[in-house]
Amino acid sequence: MIRVLSTKKLTEAQRALLPETDFYLEDYDALEVTYLEANLHSDDEALFIFTSTHAIEACFPEGRLPDRMLNCCCVGRKTAARLEKMGHRILAVEDRAELLAERIINKYSSRSFIYFCSSRRLDTLPDRLLEAGVRLEERVVYQTGFNQRILDKQFDAILFFSPSGVESFLGSNQLHDATAICIGPTTAQAVKKHTDKFISAESPSAEAVLQAARQLLVNRHDG
Repeated sequence: MIRVLSTKKLTEAQRALLPETDFYLEDYDALEVTYLEANLHSDDEALFIFTSTHAIEACFPEGRLPDRMLNCCCVGRKTAARLEKMGHRILAVEDRAELLAERIINKYSSRSFIYFCSSRRLDTLPDRLLEAGVRLEERVVYQTGFNQRILDKQFDAILFFSPSGVESFLGSNQLHDATAICIGPTTAQAVKKHTDKFISAESPSAEAVLQAARQLLVNRHDG
């Protein structure tokens, strides 16, 4: 039995990607998210930046309907699709923050932006925009804390979805001989400080992380 740990709770559809006949799958949320009251007011024709679905949850909690259409730039296809379904206009979407920053600089540098973010947001996007002279206001709409659970099992693979998730897990546990499966290059950089046994998924989604784990571990097992 191949043992896999996910540092993010998975849906039933996602869990089905690692069938119980071949895999023992354990999951938990390495991060605890607390939503704050979000201010959507803008005095000018600002564009809005969303880099996670958590920011959407904070801005539009259950039952709150948008009072106007927002013009949005996003990191992540799921983030963009969720905003689009709510009736907002998507001007730009990229899989990574650095790519979105370059697209904004190349196409919208004369506009002002409001960035809805976490208390532990990465510097990549805001630093690049401010360096290029783009007008940017940051609004923290959710707080991210660590859920440092001590795990007494060892795993063949551990799935990571953010640098903060890596930090949380390693605050109470060790990787031992597990291979880290990372959602993208930024998360891989955080893992790289602790092990050289890691790979990145082909695209930044939980499904791609699970597929990467399945391919790696099944091939290794068959070999």
